[in-house]
Amino acid sequence: MTTDQPSLLDPSTLEYVLPAPPRTAGEVVVVAPRRDQTSPWRRGSDVARQLGDRFLAMAEGQQLFAAELRERLQTLDLAVADASRAQLKGSIRDVLAVLEWSEAVHADLVRESRLAANGAEPIDLADLCTEVAAQVRTAEQPIYVSGTAPLWWGPAPAVAEMVKQALQVVAERCQGIGARSLEISETGGGVRLWVTGTGEPGDAMDGDSIARFRRAVEQVGAAVQPDALGPGGVGMVLTLSRTATD
Repeated sequence: MTTDQPSLLDPSTLEYVLPAPPRTAGEVVVVAPRRDQTSPWRRGSDVARQLGDRFLAMAEGQQLFAAELRERLQTLDLAVADASRAQLKGSIRDVLAVLEWSEAVHADLVRESRLAANGAEPIDLADLCTEVAAQVRTAEQPIYVSGTAPLWWGPAPAVAEMVKQALQVVAERCQGIGARSLEISETGGGVRLWVTGTGEPGDAMDGDSIARFRRAVEQVGAAVQPDALGPGGVGMVLTLSRTATD
């Protein structure tokens, strides 16, 4: 006669559940919490420092522009009585040129402040992709990351998840054989991530892996296309717009 045993796997959380706490004296059982795979990219102090550095540089630039404007206006004020019309117009053009620089910096400051207020952060994609590659590479399938791009503003955990799922899809497409590579480059409209592998393409793909990849891409708002080898190859190109809000 068989007896149904209570399941140790809670299907609602997929976490190990002990049927009852241990009662043995002198022993302590520690159940490790489920690892948060996105925690490496939730570096609050690093993000705060990056934002602080950028906003401080912009604010100090504005201080310099304001000082230049004051100096030029004071010089213009002293010269009004004796200066010719041409000299006055030249001085006014100088003042307007400084004002244009100041307005450009102010516009960047407003834009980046709005992005930060909406939860975006400045991301060094080369560093982030290198961290993801270090997490998912295997001895059979090493991952090589190359290239650089300007800081991209967006949700780092979501971008990391997208890169991770893209590497997984390429790994399955290559049948788990051969090195993978991830190349980062700047385009006219944003950033391009080329993910590919050296293995021969196979037809067997896990539907769950594809679904996870599509959800991750949608979360970031990236565009996906086959690389130069076309749909029959193993590679793909992920394109990120200039910022997560574009």
